[in-house]
Order: sequence, then C-alpha cells, then structure tokens
Amino acid sequence: MKKLLALVLTLILCAGMVGAVADAKPAVGVLWYNFGDTFIATARQCLNNITKAEDFFDLTDADSMNDVPTQTNNLNNMLTQGKDYIVINNINDNDVDNVIQGIIDEGCKVVMANCSAASDETYEKNAGSVYLVTSRATQSGTIMGEKLAEYWLAHPEADRNGNGKLDYIMLLGIQTHYDTIVRAQYSVEALEAAGIEVNNIGGDLVCDYQRAKAQDTVAALLANFSDDIDAVIACNDDMALGAIEALKAGGFFGDGTYIPVCGVDATVAGQEAVADGTMLVTALNNPVKLAQATYKVLKLMDAGEDVNTETVGIDGVTVEGAKVWISYIGITKDNLEEAAYDVNTTTY
Repeated sequence: MKKLLALVLTLILCAGMVGAVADAKPAVGVLWYNFGDTFIATARQCLNNITKAEDFFDLTDADSMNDVPTQTNNLNNMLTQGKDYIVINNINDNDVDNVIQGIIDEGCKVVMANCSAASDETYEKNAGSVYLVTSRATQSGTIMGEKLAEYWLAHPEADRNGNGKLDYIMLLGIQTHYDTIVRAQYSVEALEAAGIEVNNIGGDLVCDYQRAKAQDTVAALLANFSDDIDAVIACNDDMALGAIEALKAGGFFGDGTYIPVCGVDATVAGQEAVADGTMLVTALNNPVKLAQATYKVLKLMDAGEDVNTETVGIDGVTVEGAKVWISYIGITKDNLEEAAYDVNTTTY
C-alpha cells in the first residue's frame, strides 16, 4: 500500500512538473540605461504595460543607473537566470560587439533598444538572433539645426551682440553616446548648410542628459556670456528644460528677451515648453513606438518569423536588415498635436 501511494504521488509530481514546463513563458530580461531618464521611464512603462496585457513573456528589468559596471552586473545576473531574450539599452559604446556577442554566446537572442549599433559583421554573423530598434539620431540633429536656422534667418535681432555669428551653447548627453554625438554634429551642420556662421560658446558641455546638470552649466556660463548667447542646442529635452530654468533665472523670457532653445524627445514637459514658447523645437523620439517595436520584434523572433517593415507593421517604423528604424518628427507650436502619445498603451 505504501509503495502504491508513493507511486501515485510520484506520478502526480511528474505531471505537475510537465505542466509547469508546458506553461513556462519565454523569459525576457530588459536592461535600461537609467530609470530616471524621462524618455526611458516612459518607454519602460509602455513595454511593461504591453507585456502585462499580452501575458506572453515573463519580463524583468533592471536599472543600470547610467553606469557601465552596473549594467554589466545586471546583464550577468540576467544570463545566470537563464533568460531567453535580452533587451539592452546599451551604454558600453566602447565594446558594443563583444557585449552583444557575449549575450548570444550564452544562448540568448538580443534586441538592442535605443542605442548605438553593433558592427555589420555582428548582425551578419548572428542573423535572426540580434536586432537593433532605435531612432535615426541624425534626423534629430538635423531637425534642431534646420528649425534654429529658420528662426535665425527670420529674426535679425537674434544676433544679440551683432557679431554676425550665431553664438550657441551645446549641451551634450553621455559623452561617448552615439545619439549625443550625431545630434550635436548634425545640428551644427544644418546651420552651416543654411549659410550661417556659428560659434560654440564654452565648448561641448557634457551634462549626461540630466536637467539639473544642464541648469547649473548654463547658469555658470551666463555669468560671463549673458550678452552673447544667441541659442541653446540640447541633446535631449531634460537638458533643454534645465537650460530654460537657468535662462529664466538670468532674466530671459520674462522681459521679452528671447533665447531659442532646442531639444530632443518631445517629452510631456518638453511639449509644455514648446507650447509656452520657451522651447523653439523638440524632435519627437516616440517612446511608445520604441516599446511597441521592441515588443513586436520579440514576438516575431519567438515565432521564428521574418522581421521586416510589413511584419512589424507600425506607422513610422521601417526595417533595413537587422535594423528597425523609428522616424523622428520635428515638433513646434504649429504641430504640437503630432507629439501626442498614450503612455498607458497596452497594444502593439
């Protein structure tokens, strides 16, 4: 009788284990560069909302706190946990290929989200196992430069010291980050292409995409260059908003003295600044589409289906090989409605 009972219990246990294996969801580990970044926080919320609503993947995420060793530790933990997929908002730009290859060598497939690309060799070698989902950062720089050029050419009074040059402040994000490099480069190139002579006041100022750092940096520059600054080019909205606060404290805007400020992301706060006229332009980097496209690529990979523009099927998203591109949109007072998105979306 005891042997029979033990056999029954064993069969029940085995059946339960088989059921658990059958019910197991594909495991996804997501590594964001910084939960505190406004754009990333929205993309994270959207991706989590979609995942919860779909109930297909088992997703956990981690905050890298804008620190490469922290992101590396988080990644190692995810790999130890046996994740099937890794979504990485990579910040180790000096070692991209090795980071991605290391993940794939552990048996995981990879979606690189909102970060600089790996080499073409990495994508070719691991075809079907690694995709990049990001915006064309060059577009955002061109948008800022072109809108600033339009303003400068239409407003002769914008040359505040009369030297014939557009004297600007450049606020950079993470110094080695691809997005901040090309946003700075292409914004200035767009100004020069419009025939405008430019002068960078203070050099390239690294503010790590942080509002407080940008506010302190601009406040310090105002002490010596208050009469010379013609514009601020910021590589994201948070830094643009910090610059605006420093300019307000320095007596600008309120008395009619206007300094055009340019940003990127079209965050909610950025849109409000465009609406009230303190921000000239922001380039919409849609966090909802980043989350939707990332999720769709995961689903297509899991189903073994081809990833292309048609199968992804999201307006404004195109696929070129292993690269999934999200288009930027320039946002000014004239088209603020185009910046609207639902941060609580649960669909893809």
